[in-house]
Amino acid sequence: MVPVGVLSTRQMRRVADLAANYGSGALRLTPWQNVLIPDVPDAFVETVKRQLVRIGLHHEATNLLGGLVACTGNTGCKWAATDTKGQAVALGAHLNKKLQLDQPINIHLTGCPNSCAQHYVGDIGLQGVKVGTASSEGYHVVFGGGTGADAAIGKQVFSGIPFSDLPALLERVLKTYQAKRNPGETFAAFTRRHEVKQLKELFSE
Repeated sequence: MVPVGVLSTRQMRRVADLAANYGSGALRLTPWQNVLIPDVPDAFVETVKRQLVRIGLHHEATNLLGGLVACTGNTGCKWAATDTKGQAVALGAHLNKKLQLDQPINIHLTGCPNSCAQHYVGDIGLQGVKVGTASSEGYHVVFGGGTGADAAIGKQVFSGIPFSDLPALLERVLKTYQAKRNPGETFAAFTRRHEVKQLKELFSE
């Protein structure tokens, strides 16, 4: 697993070596900003797993970290208002430590209204904005998007939340969802059956 697609040069070279030495030399990139090493014989799978961990990656994803997507952010794009990739990693680490989810959640962080990370179709979508007089980094928060057979545009529930407040807010959002959902209900379904005003009330302290 590659956190929001960020790899160092060293890691890239080591992944290429693993593909050449244990697979067919091919690598596949996924829409979830991950990389696959195909054609690894069963006898070498555990070896490759150990090597991935050794270089700072992993071979398993939780229901939180597996659906974390972020655009380039302001470290590489002049339009972005926020450091989406760095903040996505920090947000994922916080939520993964605080929560265990029995269903996958997609969290999309995008740095500007161009929405390269398609925040409006994530279970949770975050659009980067500048907030406050000091122009600190923050996000508009959208809930209930979806794609394919479950296609929908999410609805904006919170506006201009400073990033420093975001991990605690989303922790509260997901814990409230777990406590109040119907049996087997997805996060998207839960948020879609409530109006924006209801969601604000549910998710506020």
